[in-house]
This record gives sequence, structure tokens and C-alpha cells, in this order.
Amino acid sequence: MLASKQKIILCATNTSLTAGVWQGGKLQSHVAFQNNDQNHTAFSQYLGQYPNVDVYLIVDAVEEDYRLESMPHTAGSARREIVERKLNQFNRNSQFRAAHFINRAEDKRRDDNFLFVALNNADFLQGWLDVIRSNQAPLVGVYMLPMLSQVIVRQMKLLAPNILFCERLSSGLRQTYLHNGRLRMSRLVPMADIKPGQLAYFHLIELEKVRLYLLSQRLITGETTLQMVLPAIDDQADKVAKSISQDQGIGCKTVDILAFAKNIGLDAGLVKAHPEFVQMQLLASGNIPDSLAPVELTKAYSLNRIRNNILWATALAVLGGVVLAAYYAWSGYQQKSQLAALVSQTQQQQQLYDEVAKDFPATPIPSDQLRIAAEVAQSIRNNDRTPRELMQVLSIAMEALPEINLTRMRWVQTTQPDFKDEPDSLGSVMQSNPTSADGAKLLQIGFVNAEIKGFTGDYRAALNTVSQLVARLRQDARVDQVEILQEPVNVSSLSDLQGSTRDEAATERAPAIFKLKIILKYVERTSAEGVAP
Repeated sequence: MLASKQKIILCATNTSLTAGVWQGGKLQSHVAFQNNDQNHTAFSQYLGQYPNVDVYLIVDAVEEDYRLESMPHTAGSARREIVERKLNQFNRNSQFRAAHFINRAEDKRRDDNFLFVALNNADFLQGWLDVIRSNQAPLVGVYMLPMLSQVIVRQMKLLAPNILFCERLSSGLRQTYLHNGRLRMSRLVPMADIKPGQLAYFHLIELEKVRLYLLSQRLITGETTLQMVLPAIDDQADKVAKSISQDQGIGCKTVDILAFAKNIGLDAGLVKAHPEFVQMQLLASGNIPDSLAPVELTKAYSLNRIRNNILWATALAVLGGVVLAAYYAWSGYQQKSQLAALVSQTQQQQQLYDEVAKDFPATPIPSDQLRIAAEVAQSIRNNDRTPRELMQVLSIAMEALPEINLTRMRWVQTTQPDFKDEPDSLGSVMQSNPTSADGAKLLQIGFVNAEIKGFTGDYRAALNTVSQLVARLRQDARVDQVEILQEPVNVSSLSDLQGSTRDEAATERAPAIFKLKIILKYVERTSAEGVAP
């Protein structure tokens, strides 16, 4: 089982143990055991009926210790270290001890106020604890009964600043002092051989003892007014409260504990017989105070909780796996249905194609060869260029320079940017066919031969004209590079100087001839583009 909703609540006194089974906040059954070996055996059999059910132990003992202490405000590990040091200082020899945080002080330092609670003598618990350990019952914690009496005061909304809550329990008279609803001290007084007519006097005697103790501990001052509160189980409580209020002039009132028990789901007859069932019911309902139990006693509970967490995690993982598997199964079914629909559509289209293909003429060439031929034709078309683009570039550049006379133009496509204008270079161009498998880019290269018309010997003007032509060509977005292969005048310092200045007019002037190399930018052509006319 992953987890049990049942709880076993125990209330131990010096002489007996009351056990009850709660489920869903409702008491299912209860039994009482006396503190002897025979009843320890019976208690062991009782726990054997409820394996792996969480056990909560309430202690109603005489030998209790309460100390109020203020400490610097801390948090985390520092706070735990200070609390542990104080516990060792106050209750080093006590196995059952706890530090109950009350509040923070209202002064400038805002210290933390703690109530250190301890059970000075736990010998009467050893027999019950041995049975719990032997049965490996998951003990959640050990709690002081006055800590739950504090819950009763809060839920009944008793607002007096200094309350002395006096309960008549099976173990005796429990006097619990609360300041502003917070526990400060509690004591248990046995009531053996106390007759009904002596209850008021007994309460007065014990009240005085409590007052003296509170004064000695500086929990109250001589002017502090205590409000006595008596839970009314029978008419004796009303008589005691009336006697104390009228005869002694001390503030004392009763509260209807039976009505309170009914509100929290307890039977009034059960509360009359066992008043401590009110605290047990509050604990079963989730009002869990600070535990006094050491770690070794709650080890079974810790292991049980880890096991339950693992089982829950496993169950969630299995559930997640089932959900994921269901999703994948559904997704696979959807994909299978879609695939079946696509296969059906494909078959229908194939049938339609077969019906139409019956009337197609027979082709002597296989389809794969037709595909290759179409690809080759498309490749040829993509690379079938004309010198039109080069001619357009030259036309635009020379339009503003009418003194230039074009004498020769050569246009080639090649993969070699350094292609030379040589007589045998045409063969190399034809060898660099773009239809080859290497996929090299074909560049359009033009070689232009031209001269300056009406040249009169002004070489500076001729050079300036060529420079203007080159500049206009480079401004065209379609041109990648322009290179002057031959200047209109030989400016080399190694050239020979011949002739005479006296026969200049009689000598025929050489023409101003120059040569350019133009490389156009490569542009990828798509199959949708047509061939330029």
C-alpha cells in the first residue's frame, strides 16, 4: 500500500496508555492498557493489527520542565546550532526535549523567544517504546499534552492575557499557564483521594502554588491578574468556579468543553470518561506541535515515508508511461490511417495515369535517356550566351567619346580570368566547356582594339581619353574588371627616339592605338530565363 489514511494516537500517563485509531479525522475505535508486562504484550498484539500505520504519542507526565529563553535572531544552520546548544545546556540528560518557537520580541533587537520543553523522567514510557520498536511501527513523534491544550485555548478564542487553564484529566489536575495564548508553563497534580466537596479548596491551594512558581520564574508580577478557566465536564466545574469567584474574589470561569468536543467530532460521553481524547482528536485532525522524540525513535517513520515517496514516484512514473504509450499508440494509429489514405490516393492517381497513358504514342527512346538529354539541353541553354551584353557595355561607355574608333572586338567565355588574347587561345576556350562535370563558372571576357580619330600628336589628350573610357566602363554595374593592355603611346623609358624636329610636318604621324581587356561579372542564369537574341 502506498500510504494509509489511518492514524494511531496514543496518550501515555505514568500508569496507563490510551490508544485510538482515527481515519479521516474520525475516531474508529479505542482501547486502554495498564502499564505492566501483560498489557505490554496486549499492546504489541494491538499494533500488529495495524502494520505501517503512523503512530503519534502524547505524554501526560508529572516530571516536565519548561524554560523561557530569548536568543539573537538567526536563521538556517546558525539557528539550529544555537538551539541545540541551549538544549544541551538546559536538558543534557533528557532524551525527550524540544525547542518551541513563541515569537519575536518587540524591542529594538527583535530577539527570538523560545520555550524549551523537556521530559525529565521517561521511565514509564520505556515499556511502550520497546513495543513500538519491536513492531517497527512508524512513530511520527512524541508530544507534550499541554502543547495541545494551547490549541484548545486558541480555538475556543479565550482572549485574556494571562490564563491558567485547569483541566481535570484521568491523570489528575493539569494547570497550564498561557500568556497571550502562548504556552509558558504547565504542571500535573495527582487528584487521588480528593472528595467532590474539597475540589474548590484543592484548586485554591494549587492556584497559590502556581502563582508562587510563576513569580519565582518572573513569568508574572505581583500585580498580574490570572484568569482561571475550567473546562466543564460535569456540574462540579461550575461549583468550583462559583466558589472561587465569589468566596475568594479570583477571576474564574468555565467553558463548555463538551460542546467544543462535539464541534471537532467527539462524543460527549467519551470525553467525560477520558478527557484527554480532546487533545488526541486535535492531534488526529492535523494540529501537530513540536516533537520531543529523538531521531532514532522516528527512524522507522522516516524510512516508511521514504518508501512511500518512492512508491508514489514509481506509480506516477508508471502512470506517465502508460499515458505516453497511449499517446504514441494513438499517434501511430493516426499516422497509419494517414499513410493508408495516401497510399489509396496514390493508387487512384496511378490508375488515372495508366488510363491516360494508354493513348500515349510509343517512344523508342527510354525515359532515363530522355531525362539526361533534357538536362544536357537545359545546361546548354543556361550557358548559351552571346556578346550582346559586352556590346551594350561598350556602346554606353563610348557614346560620350565619339573620338574613339573601335577597330576590333573579341568576345570569349572561359573559366580562366587570366585568359590571353593570343592566336591559339581559341582552342583553350573551347576546351573549358561549362557543360563539364566540374561545374566551373564561365566568365565573359572581351578584348577591344581601338584608336583615337584625328590624332595630332597630343599624347596627353589621347591618354586622358582612354582614362575616361576606362572610368566609364568601370562605373557599369555589369563590369567586374577593366585592364589596359596597350596605351595609345609607348611611355617606356627603353623605347628608341628617332627623327628630327625639322621634318616634323613632312613625317606621317603614327596612329594612337590602344587595347583593353574587359571582364564582366558572373551572373547565374535560371532555367526560367530565356536566351538573349
